[in-house]
Amino acid sequence: MRDLIESRCGLRFDDSQRGSLSSSVAARMQLLGLINEDEYLDRLRGAVPTLVETELRNLLNLVTVTETCFFRDAAQFSLFREHIVPTLMAERAANGHGSKKIRIWSAGCSTGEEAYSLAITLDAMGIFRSHPDWLIEIIGTDLNTEALERARCAVYTERAVRQVPGRLLDAYFVRDAKTFTLKDAIKARVTFEFGNLARTPMPSTGPQDVVFCKNVAIYFSDDVTRKLIGGLRDTLTPGGYLLMGHAESLWQMSDIFSLVERDRTFCYKKSGPVTKPIVSGSRTPVRPKADTTADRSVPPDPSAQYDSCLAAFRAGDWDAAEFALNALVASCPTFAPALLLLGGVYAHRGRFDEAMRQAQAVLKVSDLEPRAHLLLGMIAERRRRPDEALQSLRRALYLDDSLALAHFWLGNLYRERGDVARARQEYENVVRDWERHTLQLTEEFASDLTAEQLVGFCRDTLDRLQNV
Repeated sequence: MRDLIESRCGLRFDDSQRGSLSSSVAARMQLLGLINEDEYLDRLRGAVPTLVETELRNLLNLVTVTETCFFRDAAQFSLFREHIVPTLMAERAANGHGSKKIRIWSAGCSTGEEAYSLAITLDAMGIFRSHPDWLIEIIGTDLNTEALERARCAVYTERAVRQVPGRLLDAYFVRDAKTFTLKDAIKARVTFEFGNLARTPMPSTGPQDVVFCKNVAIYFSDDVTRKLIGGLRDTLTPGGYLLMGHAESLWQMSDIFSLVERDRTFCYKKSGPVTKPIVSGSRTPVRPKADTTADRSVPPDPSAQYDSCLAAFRAGDWDAAEFALNALVASCPTFAPALLLLGGVYAHRGRFDEAMRQAQAVLKVSDLEPRAHLLLGMIAERRRRPDEALQSLRRALYLDDSLALAHFWLGNLYRERGDVARARQEYENVVRDWERHTLQLTEEFASDLTAEQLVGFCRDTLDRLQNV
């Protein structure tokens, strides 16, 4: 059953969710009068597509998560209001023949709070009134048909509107006892439809200028996520924006997006085709197809040379590591692991300017490389530039939340600032990833530090902070 759901809609259920999935299946079987699980599975594999699709949707209504609220992640809505919308409108206005149309998509919209938050934001900006000649389309899609019906009704609990500022609550909702009903003027700005992101990523309204796809990919496998990102990429217009959740990243998923940052908030912007070599997290340099006889400067096996450099680095023979890495970088200048390891060597030796140049060399080719931002954050911290360090470390974790060293250094920064709650959260992230076997110890910057030592330090620090 789990495999069937993943193949049909991409949702992945791990062993910890087995009980919840079993309960949902049992509930559907009871309603259908079925006793044997195989009978229900056969129904979902039936020969009548409409019946299969109807029952699958009924099951998905039980197994999908619908918890959300208005203006969840206020910083991203601020980015939408202060940067994305003005930029899109300015670009269209600068082009005399540009289309006065902006399409916005809330993918995985659940009960509609996000989509309506976007409409409220645009209305509060005065966009609808001051630009009546512009067509602004907002659409929300979801797998859960019951959630979509609730979205169309637009009646919400006090919990759902808990983050709506008071002036907006008064302006856009009608309160009745314990419920809040959205006013018709805003409801009319948004349409909703069923959408299976694993099958048909693009909504019926066509190409989109802004896509909010937050906390959706966390339920997908890497393969399904890559397919989803490919679909979102094709759905976005050139220069369009993609906003994702904090635990989600495009790192090693797509190279056609650039990272946009405003006031420590991030999103992705669709860029044009990449024509230069791409630096990836892989140890194999990625280059555009070309005549193999034209480039004889690339060593036959840079990963083998890298491994010997790393061994020298971890053994403390930094002179040998530096010499070999300089030779490797000279022969393969887009090989990210070598650039980053050389940056790590320089940082350990206190040669911070040279270390920064290695990180910047990586970012010139791919600003979605999280370890380059991690290196910049570590350098800034060692130079006692905490604001710069915070910015770089947050950016690294936005791109790859599994970087243990980024959580560790960020925890240290918060602890030094007296922000015990945030410090604890970062140290707990390291311990959590260790316990889930997802911890990534960035070998380029760890020197002789082991994952066990790092986790032990975090646990000890958490114990000391317990009563602070």
